[in-house]
Amino acid sequence: MKKDASFYEQRQVIEAFSEIAPQYENKMDSELNLFWGWTYQELIGALLDALPDLHSKSILDLATGKLVVPKAILAENPAVEKIIGLDITYRMLQLGKSNLTENSPIKLLCASALQIPLKDESFNLVTCALATHHMNVKQLLLEIERVLACGGDILIVDVGASKTWMNPVIQFIIRTLAFLYFLVKEGASRAWAEASALPNIRTAGDWQEELQIAGLSGVQIIKLKSRRLWIPDPIFIHAKKEQKNDNI
Repeated sequence: MKKDASFYEQRQVIEAFSEIAPQYENKMDSELNLFWGWTYQELIGALLDALPDLHSKSILDLATGKLVVPKAILAENPAVEKIIGLDITYRMLQLGKSNLTENSPIKLLCASALQIPLKDESFNLVTCALATHHMNVKQLLLEIERVLACGGDILIVDVGASKTWMNPVIQFIIRTLAFLYFLVKEGASRAWAEASALPNIRTAGDWQEELQIAGLSGVQIIKLKSRRLWIPDPIFIHAKKEQKNDNI
């Protein structure tokens, strides 16, 4: 039953983001400004500011959309070994690859971040921007830990939740309002996708616990100031996978 529900939610996300793919950046700009007073580029910039040394390193960007993050990383780090942009929505990838050269280190993979079809410990950095609320966080973090090399980093930027938001009654009200807002603005598929995402949103404390359970350490969680008092702050997350100790 859970598997069926998860599959249905994924289909909602694919349908919703296939529809908005051509206008994705503009829509993110509009929505982030409405909810947080941020631009899309400002939010991506918060992630880029925390990048470690990526010379000859491998990067995986989850829910990459139209490859905004991989292209921005490459622009600042031309000596990376490879960047794989993974997304479950083929239409987003199709539009994002339009101006990639044949020898670009950026490669595309259409797959779910909850079942990454890549080898264990094969990336030095895993990034994810504005997408974890559409996924099962426990399953996502276990997959990230699996594909992340020892000593590697994870960087996430997304919406955070306040403790008030975790109240079941408040969640029901917010979910209903979110559904109605996106139904009017975007249509049924986006409305269902966003309303279904609410239970996946975590407080900073919840993230701390989930990351540690998944085997990640050195967790740093920063609330990025929202310019709207009525919405929880976006959060930036940095964690690491510890080096293995070979000493007996």
